[in-house]
Amino acid sequence: MLKDARRVAIIGIGSDLRADDAAGVEVVRSLRRHLTSPNVLLIDGGVAPENFTAQIKKFRPSIVIMIDATDLGLKPGTASIVDLNTITGPSIFSHRLPLSIFADYLRAHDEAKIIFIGIQPANARIGAAMSKQVKKSIDATSAVILKALSSI
Repeated sequence: MLKDARRVAIIGIGSDLRADDAAGVEVVRSLRRHLTSPNVLLIDGGVAPENFTAQIKKFRPSIVIMIDATDLGLKPGTASIVDLNTITGPSIFSHRLPLSIFADYLRAHDEAKIIFIGIQPANARIGAAMSKQVKKSIDATSAVILKALSSI
């Protein structure tokens, strides 16, 4: 996944207010506790990851990884690399700008490879607790990314 990576930006997307929708930001928070490489930029993008485009452009990543809770129609907690072109409309969760537009903007300005990791939520109701399945997926996704980043 990160072959030939020189600099990697990882953007967690989601809302802490909506249970499993916080999966992306929780992965970034987990990575932040274990990672200190100057070649990796960790961004808690919240519900408006597009607000960080200037910071991402300044960093000049060769790869951008976006992580978000996404309805993949799979078992809750399943994490998968997803083709952003299949996610065309506004998010069913907390953010409004389609992530495909955000990715297109980043590609046009930085020519970075974009990787999108979707985590299937079980519950995205406001005020609900995060599901056990998604908590496990956050840990597993963080571990896979940490292992992949060990070479840069």
